[in-house]
Amino acid sequence: MVGDTLRNIFHVEIYALIGFFIFFTFFIFVTINAFRMKKEEIDEFSNMPLEDSVTTGNEKRGA
Repeated sequence: MVGDTLRNIFHVEIYALIGFFIFFTFFIFVTINAFRMKKEEIDEFSNMPLEDSVTTGNEKRGA
């Protein structure tokens, strides 16, 4: 029933391609950003669950 309904939709295969390209673009964007992160940022993010208080970046810099 669902398969017959999907076959009757005009150019239904384009929706799968659009969804794939959106996912792939997002995945590549996140991967590139992860590799471009500085070591200090990675250390800061990895220690976030262990910190007792919530602080912002401005408080650490003394501003």
